[in-house]
Amino acid sequence: SAKIKIKRTITHPTMRLLTHNTLRNNTKAAKAGFPLTITATEIRVDTNEDDIDTDFIQNILPILDWPALLQAATQMGLPPNSLPPNLTDEMVQDQAFLQALYHVLMNVHLVRGVLTCPDTGREFAVTDGIVDFMLKEDECV
Repeated sequence: SAKIKIKRTITHPTMRLLTHNTLRNNTKAAKAGFPLTITATEIRVDTNEDDIDTDFIQNILPILDWPALLQAATQMGLPPNSLPPNLTDEMVQDQAFLQALYHVLMNVHLVRGVLTCPDTGREFAVTDGIVDFMLKEDECV
């Protein structure tokens, strides 16, 4: 009988814009350490939108920092009209908006680049979607 070769493609987890919206510089020199500026050298945009969980998106809206998300989307090279400048109550019920927001939060990934603290200028490298937040001893609180 013939042998069948199975090729599996492993997609490494990468930093989504949802994740970026929660990241901060936690060194003792940083006041707020947020939002981290993105300098992207490689991004990945997924197009799979089969399983959009609009309940999830509606539930995280209150904790999103909207101005930081807009800034990050721009820094990742998304068109300026990808997200509206302000969030309204009507948008929370708009399925087209929720799908667009899902796409920005969940399908846009930073693969390689640098995150820079707005307070200190401290840079954190991003390699294969993983941020190196390793601190030096003198940076710890």
